[in-house]
Amino acid sequence: MEWRDRAASTNSELVGLATADPDAWPAWSVLLTDTQTAGRGRLGRAWTAPPGTSLAISVLLRPRIPAERYGWLSLLAGTAMARSLRAVGVEAAVKWPNDVLIGGRKVCGLLAEVLPGGTGAVLGAGLNHRLAADELPVPTATSLAIEGGPIDPDALVAGWIGELRPLVAALEEAGGDPVASGLRDAVLVVCETIGRRVRVSLPDGSVRTGRATGIDEDGRIEVAEDRIARTTAIATGDVEHLRYE
Repeated sequence: MEWRDRAASTNSELVGLATADPDAWPAWSVLLTDTQTAGRGRLGRAWTAPPGTSLAISVLLRPRIPAERYGWLSLLAGTAMARSLRAVGVEAAVKWPNDVLIGGRKVCGLLAEVLPGGTGAVLGAGLNHRLAADELPVPTATSLAIEGGPIDPDALVAGWIGELRPLVAALEEAGGDPVASGLRDAVLVVCETIGRRVRVSLPDGSVRTGRATGIDEDGRIEVAEDRIARTTAIATGDVEHLRYE
């Protein structure tokens, strides 16, 4: 585990380090900071926070699962974060595919990146722990400090990785099968997207609206679309939880 006083992007740095010298960076190596200057979210979006207010945690995995099951890693990362926060009294939940919410507001974003050649993956978590109300980037964000949760970095990192390890181990033991391992059910328990009406904006600019009914074996969200008798499985998209039924 390496702490950096400052990092551009812990994910990018750990991907580079693990690729350049795999022996020096075994599975479960961790790189972290509370001052990230060029953080990234999904779809290449910028992720920024004032120095010292958010933890950027990246963990290296070399899971023994088929490459097509790597998509489950980010879902497991979100599930582990929600579980670790619930264990200390914070009512956290997952919004598919990679956000953790408290009371409907985002406290953590997750990003999974596959190493070149598919030799492993880096899971990154951006957790707002000390962010004050007047520092929130958007009204839909929150922090553990605002919500009265724990803010000690050591405990937060240990809690997340402690929950993540057995989830990844279960996926490996089941050969990457999220159903046989029980992991799909574990994700569904903490995923508040399921059962909600949602609007999903797809990368091609199209929009799907309906009720989220489940998550399939590939980690895709299943949406029973409005006005058509069809359920669509969506791999990538921005999900908005709708407030009306």
